[in-house]
Amino acid sequence: MLGPAHLGWRGNSASENRSRWTGWDWSRGGDEWTLSPEWKDGLIEDVLKRWIPAGAEVLEIGPGGGRWSEVLFERATRLVLVDVSERPLELCRQRFGDDKVEYVLSSGNDIPGVADASVDAVWSFDVFVHIAPGDQAAYLSEVARVLAGGGVAVIHHSDGRNRGLQPSRHGWRAPMSRGLFAALGAERGLRVESQLDSWGPDGCYDLSGYADAITVLRRG
Repeated sequence: MLGPAHLGWRGNSASENRSRWTGWDWSRGGDEWTLSPEWKDGLIEDVLKRWIPAGAEVLEIGPGGGRWSEVLFERATRLVLVDVSERPLELCRQRFGDDKVEYVLSSGNDIPGVADASVDAVWSFDVFVHIAPGDQAAYLSEVARVLAGGGVAVIHHSDGRNRGLQPSRHGWRAPMSRGLFAALGAERGLRVESQLDSWGPDGCYDLSGYADAITVLRRG
């Protein structure tokens, strides 16, 4: 499914991600990537709350400083936070505690210790855009494994190279496309429910900075 260019991609490796996010200044909690409060609120209301059901068991890949985790924490009955770096997991542990949250250290493409068909929803934003294509495919295999039947995954990823307002290298974007992401999902039993790049009234908020996309996948 992955072509030579994707298989040969040497950037955005797990070790690079681990080093980058371990040493990152998380004092802003990840909101340094928020374009405006309205942009973020719209994404929460029109995307996160639309597809991630309240009262669900939810898994988030790449929580960072808890930018989206705080919303998921309030909605979920159980929240699993998965990261390639121990640093974000520790920050989230300090913030959310251990009552209904599990913290999982990933090697960069797996979800160890989470049982098959044990979560209702998966959320990941500002994460897959930085993950090498082969590792994205491996993560999708894991997403398909941990999702219960009918479960949903909402994942933000790249959609082509240098199509946005800023060059891909500026945002440390990994190569991916809507079509390829959909095909990788289908290969793993995940069907596309929606693909979008804007939200809010008349699509006034978007991902045009790097021409990214959000794909919503449903487990059959």
